[in-house]
Amino acid sequence: MRLCDACGTDVKGGFGIGGALLCRSCAVDVRAELDAGHAAGKSVNAMGIAKRMFRADNDTSDCKIRDMPQGLWDQAKHRAITDGISLRDLVIIALSKYLG
Repeated sequence: MRLCDACGTDVKGGFGIGGALLCRSCAVDVRAELDAGHAAGKSVNAMGIAKRMFRADNDTSDCKIRDMPQGLWDQAKHRAITDGISLRDLVIIALSKYLG
């Protein structure tokens, strides 16, 4: 499964723009922001825009967990997206069940 860098959904027939893999709807948003940046004479990059969009939609926080196995963290992120919840809520649910 290949995931959109901007929203995290499964990419089927997606677009590669500036190193970012994007679904159709995110490609439109990223392209619009790239075009606006270029028109304003700003330096812009598609991957930076996609990552910012992902963080805005997927509730990143200041909580740091060091040495988390990357595969486990990726599974958690994808599960949160699939379930339509934030990573914060996923961690709170998991901790509540563990401590419950």
